[in-house]
Amino acid sequence: MAINGDTLYVNTRDPEEVRVVGVDDGQLIDVRTSRPDHQSIVGNIYLAEVTRVEEGLDAAFVSFDDRKVGFLHLGNIHPAAKNFELSAVDLMRQIEVRPESDNHDNASDGDSSNTEELVVEQELPDNPDRINDFVYVGRKILVQVLRDPVGTKGATLSTYVSLAGSFVVLMPSLDRIGISRRIEDEVERQRLRDDLADIVKDSPLPVIARTAAMHEPKKVLRADFRRLERRWQDLLEKAKQVEGPDLVLAEEPPAVRAVRELFHGGLKKIVVDDQGIFDLVEVFLREKGATGARVDLCLHDKTMPLFESFALEEQYQRLFRQKVPLGKGASLVIQQTEALVAIDVNSGRLDARNLEDTAFETNMLAAHEISRQARLRDLGGIIVVDFIDMRSSKHRHEVEVTLRDQLMNDRARMKCGRIGSFGLMSFTRRRTGNGPLRPMSVPCRSCAGTGHWAQLEAGKLRVLRKLRSTSGAHKVFIRAHSSLVAAMKRDVALLKPFGHKIEWQDDIKVPIGESIIQVQESLA
Repeated sequence: MAINGDTLYVNTRDPEEVRVVGVDDGQLIDVRTSRPDHQSIVGNIYLAEVTRVEEGLDAAFVSFDDRKVGFLHLGNIHPAAKNFELSAVDLMRQIEVRPESDNHDNASDGDSSNTEELVVEQELPDNPDRINDFVYVGRKILVQVLRDPVGTKGATLSTYVSLAGSFVVLMPSLDRIGISRRIEDEVERQRLRDDLADIVKDSPLPVIARTAAMHEPKKVLRADFRRLERRWQDLLEKAKQVEGPDLVLAEEPPAVRAVRELFHGGLKKIVVDDQGIFDLVEVFLREKGATGARVDLCLHDKTMPLFESFALEEQYQRLFRQKVPLGKGASLVIQQTEALVAIDVNSGRLDARNLEDTAFETNMLAAHEISRQARLRDLGGIIVVDFIDMRSSKHRHEVEVTLRDQLMNDRARMKCGRIGSFGLMSFTRRRTGNGPLRPMSVPCRSCAGTGHWAQLEAGKLRVLRKLRSTSGAHKVFIRAHSSLVAAMKRDVALLKPFGHKIEWQDDIKVPIGESIIQVQESLA
């Protein structure tokens, strides 16, 4: 079961950035961020147009909004798309499947581990067909965004559309009623199956019960389903009116969406610093029947910023640092690369009775913190942890089990390995698109993200090598860092033998080791 904070803080007073954090006992547990220039589009539904089909990848590239290009894999295309005669809207109507009410027991795991997210990704069977059997250049199709673009990679799209409500997720392409895996009580699971079977018996639209549906009465579930049913019909009607690649259904404001994703039964308080968002959250809570005694909704109208008033700003800013203190002098160092994330565990000043005890105590502190940092920073891909070497197999096993248990608290999908002979343990984690670092930072122009600048001497050597390699006297233009220009002008004796006429331009934005050198006309 995921760790859930008892308080949500919604910071929307500054229009430049929306921040929603979950806090438990004064410690950040979850983070959601959004900026106008980096808003998540996960869950948005578009009428898209296929622009390129790649047989080798079994995928298509589609234009879906304002010339954005997304990636649509064969596994995310519904088999009904094989009928090229179907329009985009007809295809959506074709995939509506009536759930089989007598087969609920087989649907106990009808949702993926991402049920709590806005979009539910299905476990799809291997498809023996080819991409050309389903799409062609110019075909228009309704798609939903599964994952935001990352770097140069476009958004991941799917024709398996789902609409998330407060308690249920409507999935037209599902062939059964599903229950969230996080609901472990079999009695409650059976009660939800029976209630949902009765609710959808006259509708072709199957649903999944979210974790929030636990102990909710049938009338509340029915009202939530009816809202989604109307939304689905409105979506199809609007799709008929849209001609080119365009947005058909947008998600809720980032703050309200974050509150919905982080809402859970144990939540006690929500603090909002903007009246408009306060009103929207109030409507959301009223729909869930969660106002009053269940959840205390407060408006923060003081001059002091919300995060500073509740001592959260410092914790938030730590997410931008590579070094994470563990206490007792120990720390983690987190380095993100293109292919993987490396986490190094350092003992620092931590000193137990002997080297083995020091390593074990430090690694146990790290095991508890690593899963939290992965969740808060939204680390993704292959994550390799370099634990301090331990001789005791019992200690290695205990650290391994502790990290595995802590990773179970994460909503993201992941797979975990074991500690190897070199003290390395790796696990994979799928990004959820909620981390604060990628939209809030860019690589340094001077070091390109390496963390190291070339020394002044290295910059001088590069200029001298270029000048030596140019035979004969020439007019040379050099744009370089101002400190390098000053140093080269001081060393006139080094430049005189070349006979070049050098025009210098100092530019502090040019890295010391990356001078721009242009050899122009000959002086002969």
